[in-house]
Amino acid sequence: MNQVGLPQKSALTSSVALTHRTTASLKLRKGAGRHYVVQSNLAHGTELALIEVKGSWAHVFVHATYGWLPEIYLEPIPEVFDEPAIADEDDEYAEPVLSRYSLIEATHVTTATLNLRKGSGTGYPVLKVIDQGSKVRSMLQQGLWSQVQAGKLLGWVPSMYLQEIPSRPAKGGLIAVPNQRALTTIRLNARRGPGDHYSLVRILPADTAVVIVARQGAWRRIDRDGEEMWIPASQLRTVY
Repeated sequence: MNQVGLPQKSALTSSVALTHRTTASLKLRKGAGRHYVVQSNLAHGTELALIEVKGSWAHVFVHATYGWLPEIYLEPIPEVFDEPAIADEDDEYAEPVLSRYSLIEATHVTTATLNLRKGSGTGYPVLKVIDQGSKVRSMLQQGLWSQVQAGKLLGWVPSMYLQEIPSRPAKGGLIAVPNQRALTTIRLNARRGPGDHYSLVRILPADTAVVIVARQGAWRRIDRDGEEMWIPASQLRTVY
């Protein structure tokens, strides 16, 4: 067995499980370098079996042939995910599912077709492919990656492919909202008005339960322990 758990070459056949696919049109070479002879040309999206990674090159098995490709242009083949089951309320170890929350307000739009991954790096599995122009909500940034909410899924995409959606003030000013329960997504500053220039009321920890009572542009007026204050809508998630 080699380092990724595939059989040695003598036993590997065309029926081997495919693990990765190409993210661009590539040349399959005989060795780990551009000076090696090209064996064939692979189309974008070609599925193959990854054998090992050597530096920036990947040793692969594709179309009954062994060869080498730049590892940066390979991604894991996405797994098929079923709709998450609702956890049993009596199960204290059950993990919460994102389907319990709804997207309040998108904060960014994607500028390219992106892989939504489980973690902040190309080595993590792909949860879903997000189309260019999709609206998402940015939750957290870590290095060159951003954690976003896309529909019911929470995952990571490269920050450079996210464009912030300009906030638009409400045309009629303050708009009342039927009392809506929500949770804060991060530790944040609650202010006396709908803007960062207003004075600080208090600091709310992440996962603080609040009630939304009104909205104005990208801000929401909330009630917490009988006291009203304002926080950005992008830092709230509603609770069904």
